[in-house]
Amino acid sequence: MSVDNIRNKIADLRELGFADPVKMITSSPTILDLAIDNICGKIADLHELGFADPVTMITSTPAILTYAIDNIRSKIADLHKLGFANPVKMIASSPTLLNLAIDNIRSKIADLHKLGFPDPVKMITSTPSILTYAIENTRGKIADLRELGFADPVKLIASNPAVLGYAIDNIRGKAVDLQQLGFADPVKMITSRPAILGYTIDSIRIKIADLRELGFADPVKMGTSTPAILTYAIENIRGKIADLRELGFADPVKMITSSPTVLGVGINNIRSKIAELRQLGFADPVKMIRSSPPIVGLAIASMRTKIADLHELGFTDPVKMITPNPAILGYAQERLLLCGRIVTGLDNWNEQMLVRLIKEPRAVIDAVAAVRPRTWSEVRAIIATAKKKQSN
Repeated sequence: MSVDNIRNKIADLRELGFADPVKMITSSPTILDLAIDNICGKIADLHELGFADPVTMITSTPAILTYAIDNIRSKIADLHKLGFANPVKMIASSPTLLNLAIDNIRSKIADLHKLGFPDPVKMITSTPSILTYAIENTRGKIADLRELGFADPVKLIASNPAVLGYAIDNIRGKAVDLQQLGFADPVKMITSRPAILGYTIDSIRIKIADLRELGFADPVKMGTSTPAILTYAIENIRGKIADLRELGFADPVKMITSSPTVLGVGINNIRSKIAELRQLGFADPVKMIRSSPPIVGLAIASMRTKIADLHELGFTDPVKMITPNPAILGYAQERLLLCGRIVTGLDNWNEQMLVRLIKEPRAVIDAVAAVRPRTWSEVRAIIATAKKKQSN
């Protein structure tokens, strides 16, 4: 092929939207043998199959241009049969799947099942590159994670399949680095938030420093209780603090410190929750949320149902009762009903009895329910006995 022809091919590829034709040709020189009309046809065919951006796909895996469109169509159909809901999306995110024989994919799914993974199809859907890992390497990674102290490596990997792509030495090193930063139990942290493994230790160190600058006294403690904090952009945290102040929260830093999960709730959702609580009759929703921040994560329909349940049980003003004790709304409906029935079955009962009883451990509440007491004195005696048994 003459230099002029190669030069023309590069120019044609640029016109089609390929940013670096030279790199493409370097990785797959057979592109030079393809007529530009054929390349245009392949792009059009991929569009018809549902691929939104064939140019990007081909850029990452230029060899796609050499695949027969019927073979690609068949691969999509075969993946559907294996249980993959959106093969086109999978292939678009990991075009190298087109290189894998469908029998090999079927075998990999069976092998992952044998290793204890309950839903290999779901795992592969989220991280298609799993199909390129040898099953022996996956088995070895599971064993290595157990040696590092992870009690259930299969569950860990199932929740975040990307873990299979991390070298075990890097995971070991990350655990050591986290300990040096002050985190007492890195294994527990990683178990609850495996995505931490994808963050450099320097970025985590900087995040801790940034949180201190924002006024958080103990970022390490916060990260320990809610590891997701380490994955939030510091600008987003700063913005959330400012937004909470605008909504009327005098000390957002204190609020987030007591309940770091607030950072995971969108500010529009918090604004809506305040309005909805007002509609339910609460005069000062901001004060309620400040005293019990987890309220922002509760569905308003659930709150409405619980208020109605309390009315039906005989509580004359549930809103007034809940206002100084908003944590009541966070208990399961079944627990609320059980405690409500116990209390309303007592002689001379009052609302504060429910407030006190519902906070007890579930085993203690069940012990009270089994006895069917008639007075609050009996309830207190049963609670004391149950707690004594638990301590023994």
